[in-house]
Amino acid sequence: MRAFVFVCLLMCIMALASARRHHARETEESDKLAVTLYYEALCPYCMTFVTTQLGPSMLLNDRLPFADLQLIPYGNAHLDDEGNVVCQHGVEECDLNAWHGCILQHHNITEAMTMIACMMRGKKNRLDKCAEHYSIDVSDVKECRKSRSVNDILNEYGRETAEVKHQGVPAVALDYVYNVEEQSSLLNHFDIVFCAQYELMYHLKLKNCV
Repeated sequence: MRAFVFVCLLMCIMALASARRHHARETEESDKLAVTLYYEALCPYCMTFVTTQLGPSMLLNDRLPFADLQLIPYGNAHLDDEGNVVCQHGVEECDLNAWHGCILQHHNITEAMTMIACMMRGKKNRLDKCAEHYSIDVSDVKECRKSRSVNDILNEYGRETAEVKHQGVPAVALDYVYNVEEQSSLLNHFDIVFCAQYELMYHLKLKNCV
């Protein structure tokens, strides 16, 4: 009888511990601040923002575990009368946007952010150089770009961009909300704004936050 009671008690304890771990995982997964960047590969302001604000915040300051980051490589592109994507900075930008799209679709956000930030330090395709520098296998990215058209890759990003009435790029939405009045602060002091918004929403001050 005592053995039976002990087993029942042990099972209850294990179930409670499992429930707590499950709850902890749910909390950990949900306590992420959504950050959405609408951009284009050859926009000088986008390049500056990614390389001096977003990239350092997410990678160097280690904000990625606390962010649900989405990158939307389309910007001010539009469809012509024949349904083809036309990019603000020409065919080369459409090509680079498509490369970014393939990176995002075939790699986790840490590798994608790393590669895209590296590629945006120059105006030409730096895929191989960046992949070699960070030891990231991009064979799947090359296959994606080889087997799919620019239109096919970028159309979904075009639909997502069309849902936001941004006034130029880069455009940043926090918690799925684009606020034009907050863009200056976000673009010039992204990490500070991210830290403040995260603390406001989740009552937790992240490390290295001012």
